[in-house]
Amino acid sequence: YLESFVEQEGHARVPDRFKTNDDYKLGGWVKNQRVNKDQLTPERTTRLESLAGWVWSVSDFQWEEGFSYLKAFVEQEGHARVSQGYKTEDEYNLGQWVSNQRSIKERLTSEQITRLESLEGWVWDVLKFQWEEGFSYLESFVEQEGHARVPDRFKTNNDYKLGGWVRKQRVNK
Repeated sequence: YLESFVEQEGHARVPDRFKTNDDYKLGGWVKNQRVNKDQLTPERTTRLESLAGWVWSVSDFQWEEGFSYLKAFVEQEGHARVSQGYKTEDEYNLGQWVSNQRSIKERLTSEQITRLESLEGWVWDVLKFQWEEGFSYLESFVEQEGHARVPDRFKTNNDYKLGGWVRKQRVNK
């Protein structure tokens, strides 16, 4: 059954509740193989691992998949600051994946943390980053203009809406 699934789907990541057309609980069988990995014979382990897309840990696979999408985003955009609603061209919800990584930082491995932090523009605290970015633009404005009275609709040379940022700071004081 599993070989037929792989042939049809191109991978061996069978959903837990998946049943074949004749009601065989293939998802449950696959899950059982993963759970009992240590009890499998070397031959069975090798046979499973030879299947396209076989993974022992679905969560590890999902993390690697998200990271590869993020890495491609960084290569294209030059930073890892993905907006929360961003989806890739093939509809992968990268913004949600990135947001999840920030919220589960304490459960990530040290290797995962290091890999994320190695990406250009990765930040754990987006709000802090945004505030620091705005303040940096304000400092440049003050240095150039000699005052901090930024016009409401003022944008920097690279289209940063500094006037809006300053207004927000005054409202939220």
